[in-house]
Amino acid sequence: MTSADGWWFQREWSDFRRGSTHVRVRWPGGEAVARLFDEGVPRTASGFAAALPMEVPFVHVAWSGEMLMGCETYRFGATEPENAVRLVRPGDLTWDHKFGELCVAYGDAECRLPSGPNTVVVFGAVVEGLDALARFCRERRFAGVGALRFEPIGERGRRA
Repeated sequence: MTSADGWWFQREWSDFRRGSTHVRVRWPGGEAVARLFDEGVPRTASGFAAALPMEVPFVHVAWSGEMLMGCETYRFGATEPENAVRLVRPGDLTWDHKFGELCVAYGDAECRLPSGPNTVVVFGAVVEGLDALARFCRERRFAGVGALRFEPIGERGRRA
């Protein structure tokens, strides 16, 4: 791979992971902190932040690996995807603009539908408490629906 290839891949797959707004993610018996990519994915991240606080029911996905998907539809004002990611990272917060579906990746995952590959907008990532969140997420495979509550932290989600 040439240095130009590395630059393209860096820009295409990681450059959008920029932001300073943090949100709290709560569930019965635990919590985590996520950073929204409000600088790299401004329309989706700001639309999500404007909807807070919100409680979202989640179930475990069937085709994508270690990931939860929301049971309700959300529209955050972005009509076109700001990025299109198929191979998400552990802790990624995602939104499928085609279906209005929120997802949380907690381990190895590849976005798929029964019909084949899918892409989502990655608009944030868990930065504290991923191990505890992953335990909650794994339980959804057998325990069924579980809710995550997303809340702003402090003034407009800014951390000290």
